[in-house]
Amino acid sequence: MAMPTPRAAQGSQAEPTAGAAVLPEDVLRDILLRLPAKTLCCFRAVCRSWRSFLSDPLFIAAHKSKHPGPLIVTCIRDLLGDGGGTINIMDLSGHVVRRMTTSIEDATLLCTRLDLICVTGEKDCHTSGHVIDPATGHTLALPYKRAQEHAHVKAFFSYAFELGQVVSTGEYKALRCVSVDSSCHGSEPMISEVITLGGGRGGGDRHARWRERPCPPCPVTSGSKKSVVVNGVVYFLLDFGSHRFTYSGDRVEPCSIACFDLEAEEWMGTLRGPLQVRNFIEAGNGRCDYSDLFRKLSLVNMNGFLVMVHDPMGYPLDLWFLVDIEKCLWDRKYSIGFQYENLFAQPLLVLDDGRIAIGTSDLLRIYDPVSESYTEFQMAGSRLFAIYTGNLLSLKSSFTSEAKHCTTCGCYFIPEADQHCEECMWHLYWLSVDPDSEYHKSRMPLSLSVIPLFPET
Repeated sequence: MAMPTPRAAQGSQAEPTAGAAVLPEDVLRDILLRLPAKTLCCFRAVCRSWRSFLSDPLFIAAHKSKHPGPLIVTCIRDLLGDGGGTINIMDLSGHVVRRMTTSIEDATLLCTRLDLICVTGEKDCHTSGHVIDPATGHTLALPYKRAQEHAHVKAFFSYAFELGQVVSTGEYKALRCVSVDSSCHGSEPMISEVITLGGGRGGGDRHARWRERPCPPCPVTSGSKKSVVVNGVVYFLLDFGSHRFTYSGDRVEPCSIACFDLEAEEWMGTLRGPLQVRNFIEAGNGRCDYSDLFRKLSLVNMNGFLVMVHDPMGYPLDLWFLVDIEKCLWDRKYSIGFQYENLFAQPLLVLDDGRIAIGTSDLLRIYDPVSESYTEFQMAGSRLFAIYTGNLLSLKSSFTSEAKHCTTCGCYFIPEADQHCEECMWHLYWLSVDPDSEYHKSRMPLSLSVIPLFPET
């Protein structure tokens, strides 16, 4: 594709400056490839030829190869406003390259590693989910409606929700596990449901309905970084402090993990945690019990590995990498000296130079294992982090086959007989009951709005 040259507006009398030179195409292309996506998105407004060139798939792919990332995602909940949140996509220097807002209630970011972002919220004990494509600004509101097989269930309380991608097909799937007795500690087995969002070969959203799947072996939860998706498998750290037995009566071992295969849509059984972590209580001489140990453990996806993070008070922050799932082999690749700032930390990834990116409350910390030093960047209000692997220059929508626009809030949703997504239907219903409700009126603006990269001043 030929390199575009900006032209003077029609009727302009501007003449080239004496001695002015036009850069060779290869030089101009190389310059553009070095610029960040945020700048190039603005350059698309220069003229049609520039927009066409900067939107060309070959240029987008070349730019991605020169800017591999990573990009860090945070969601700052609006505690004083309407309960939504601000989503920031940042580079490792803490510079915001994309900012969006979401009005989903009690917005909580899923700790994903995808080219999509997922934000969940709570409403009437139900977990709602918005899957967001940061490149296009489109959002898909996942349906609340339960699987047809579970239509008879009276109580329906969500406790676990994860979004992942099937490695072999590229399809996106979400898994939710719900309790039927309003308590994650109940004796009744939890219910599992899966929804396919497309994105793979054959793609589309034609299967985008929740479907019944087998029950988990034991109550599971996604709270406090207790679950993660790695290479198409969902891992849940079982609450061995509260649940000593599985639904079948087997004992729940400390640090055990339930595994769900997104491709087969089946539970794979349980995985044993590192032996040293399992024995931590005995080695602590009574200074730690099972509930304390559970609170100090989390699961993260680091560079495509399942990692169990152990950060007890006064002890090193240990990162245990699962190196062989068949033999259940774990390797403690990193043991970082104790610092209060790292309590409840979320290790994110190992950089090419060996440094480790760690998300903590209000901070992104880059740890150098060689010098044992940190470089810090302020991220006020940040609690949970995700990794964005997509390309912000992409113009291809992820939700276009059978999903449709909600005529009220503008998000995509799975079509039924209505012209509104389920969230807007809920607010519209209560507005019909109480037309003066300021709360429900405040929930009706766009579910996801993209803030301009350079706001007008």
